[in-house]
Amino acid sequence: MSIVVRDLCKYYGALRAVEGVSFEIGSDRIVGGGIVGLIGPNGAGKSTILRILSTFLQPTSGRVIVAGCNAATNPLGVRQQIGYLPENPPGHAEARVQEYLEFRAQLKGISRRDRPKEIDRCLEACQLTAVRRRLIGRLSQGFRRRVGLADALLASPRVLMLDEPTIGLDPLQVRETRALLAGLADGCTILLSTHLLAEAEGLCQRVLVLMRGQLVSDAALAELHLGSRFEIELAGPRIECEQMLVELPLVTAVELRSTAGEWLTFAVTGGDEMTRELAAQQCLTNGWRLRELRAVARTLEEHFVRLAVRQPKEAA
Repeated sequence: MSIVVRDLCKYYGALRAVEGVSFEIGSDRIVGGGIVGLIGPNGAGKSTILRILSTFLQPTSGRVIVAGCNAATNPLGVRQQIGYLPENPPGHAEARVQEYLEFRAQLKGISRRDRPKEIDRCLEACQLTAVRRRLIGRLSQGFRRRVGLADALLASPRVLMLDEPTIGLDPLQVRETRALLAGLADGCTILLSTHLLAEAEGLCQRVLVLMRGQLVSDAALAELHLGSRFEIELAGPRIECEQMLVELPLVTAVELRSTAGEWLTFAVTGGDEMTRELAAQQCLTNGWRLRELRAVARTLEEHFVRLAVRQPKEAA
């Protein structure tokens, strides 16, 4: 396993930041490590979890193992195996980009002989070659963030932890960064925190959803997108059609979406391929005309909103 978290809790006095969070991330679940998204509203505990995993913050209780190293007893071992991009990446304003990366490469134990090649690799990957001689303090926010990402990539870490990696980037830089991360996922495990659902949906194979410091969902996006919904357009008696759909196996909800003359369109929640086949068969048996029957993919946004509305209205 690349990351193992068990019953993780973090309190600041009486304030609960993280409570009872457990999950595992490893190559046995996602081929090539993959990209796992840590999503949730502001204040959900995303950054706190990343700081704990990267050993920059001590948990109140719980167990954390990263790349085979126990974060409590071997924090240095964890840091040697990871690349970490915090929400506000550090950087010396008076240092030039290359100077800063040379300093960071030295701290990470990269040999003097290998440093130039490794720095060049990270500069090129993050589209920073043209500004390698520039002072960090004179770079835009987007470029400074890319310097932080280049720092995280030094020494080819087994695990990358990225906190809002595309904040401050322009649309082209966002696209380039997403392509870079997708390529890196073949060689390492990436855990990224984001509140941008479109980013998580476009990049991640799996998403962990946090609400008020608790893990409320752990879902593979491929399974989420399959969903269990379909829409059916048919002509028949409204009440009887609706009753037929309600009584189908695995169906949990039926909603009339629209009417157009004799045609009724229902959105059906629940069921699978066999449920849809049975719906079509029932239409044929009852002599109702069937114009359309299609599965509907569930989006990450729908999943997130559904989880959010289930939460208590008052903060814990």
